[in-house]
Amino acid sequence: MLGPDHVRVRRQGDELLLPAFDKKRRAAAVALATAVMAAAHEHQGQRRRALEEALSAIECRPSERRMVDGLGKLLLDGCEIESPQSVDVAALRRAVFERAARERRSLPDGVALDKAAVLREAGASFGLEPEAVDEALYSDLASEARVTRVPAFTPEGLADQYERGARQAILLKATRVTADVVCRSPSAYRALFGKLKFRRLLHTIARTERGYRIVIDGPHSLFDSVTKYGLSLALVLPSLEAADELRLTADLRWGRRRERLTFRYEMRNPADAGDPAMNDDVSGLLEAFAGLRTPWQATPAERILDVPGLGVCVPDLTFTHRESGRQVHLEVLGFWSRDAAFRRAELAAGGLPEPVLFAVSSRLRVSEEILDEKTASALYVYKGVMSPRAVARRLDEIHARLCAGQGLVV
Repeated sequence: MLGPDHVRVRRQGDELLLPAFDKKRRAAAVALATAVMAAAHEHQGQRRRALEEALSAIECRPSERRMVDGLGKLLLDGCEIESPQSVDVAALRRAVFERAARERRSLPDGVALDKAAVLREAGASFGLEPEAVDEALYSDLASEARVTRVPAFTPEGLADQYERGARQAILLKATRVTADVVCRSPSAYRALFGKLKFRRLLHTIARTERGYRIVIDGPHSLFDSVTKYGLSLALVLPSLEAADELRLTADLRWGRRRERLTFRYEMRNPADAGDPAMNDDVSGLLEAFAGLRTPWQATPAERILDVPGLGVCVPDLTFTHRESGRQVHLEVLGFWSRDAAFRRAELAAGGLPEPVLFAVSSRLRVSEEILDEKTASALYVYKGVMSPRAVARRLDEIHARLCAGQGLVV
C-alpha cells in the first residue's frame, strides 16, 4: 500500500488534484517501472538493503522521485523475503557483545581488539564458524533479509498498481467519502455493499435517481489512531471502481497542518464488464439447498429492497414457494458487525417491501428474538457454516406467518 509521501499532488484552492495518468505520464511510469523491475531481478537473492539502495539510485527527474519510490514500495511488497535464522540471533549478538566487552577491558592501552578471535570464541557455543557468526549477527533485521523471489509483474501492470495506489494513498487521509455509484445488476451492488460490510466501514446507503449514494465516514473523523481503519477505507476503492460509473468526493485532512481539502475522482467502466462472482458461503448454500426435498426453490437474488429513510437491503438469494408462489429473500450478514443485525431489525420494523431471512454468525452474540413475530422477516443465527435444513425450517416458519397474514409488518 502506498502512503501520501509516494504521491505527487498539487493544490488548487480548496481542492487536492492528482495529475491525470495521461499517455505521457503513463509512458513515464512504465519506463520507470521497467527500471525498478530490472533492479529487482538483478538483486534477487541478495539482501533487501542492497535492493533498496539500488532502487534509490535509479535516475529520474526530481518530479518523478515519488513515483520511483512508490513503484519500488509496491514491488518490495510483492517480493518474497526470508530471514534465514538457524540460531537465536538475539542470544548470539548478546554473546558476541559481552565477550568483546570483556576482551576490551583486559587489553593494554593501544592494543586493538581481535575481532576474529571474539567471533570464533562466541560462535563456538552456537556451533558456528567466525564467518557464519558475522553473517548471522544482524540477520534478524528487515534490511538484512534476503529477497528470494521477485513478483512476476510486468512494467505495465506495476504502473497500473501505482495509478490506483495513488488514489488509495489520498483516501488514507479522508474524513468522509461520498461515492455515487451506478451498477449494471443487483449482484454488482451486492458485491460492492458486501465489501463495505466486510471492511466494517461506517457507512450509509441511499437511493439516487440512477443508482445509490454511499457516504463513508473516514478514520480521521473518529479517533486519533486511524491507520487500521484508513487502510480498510483505501482497500475498498477497487470495489467502488468496479461499478459501471463512479463519482467520488473525499473530504481530507492533508499534510502536516491537516488542512481541509477536497479530492474528486470520476470513472466509467466499459459496458461489457462481467458481473462479480457469488460469495463462496452463499454459493455453497445454494448448491446444498438444491439437494433438499423442500417446497422452496432457491435462485440468486435479483432485487434490492429499499426502505426510504432507513436504508437498503441487498439479498443474496431468493426462495420461491413452489405451491403458493410466495417469496422470501436471504441476506447473509456473516460476522461483519452486531450493528448490521440491529439495523436490519430496524429495516424490517420499518416495512421492508418483501420478507427477508437475515443470516448472522453466532460470533456476533445477537439473539434471533431481536426480530419478533410481528414482522414477516426473521433472523437466523448460525455457528460455523449455514445449514440448508435450518434455512428451510425458518423459511417454512415465515411462510406460515405470511399465510396467517394478520397484523404482520412485511
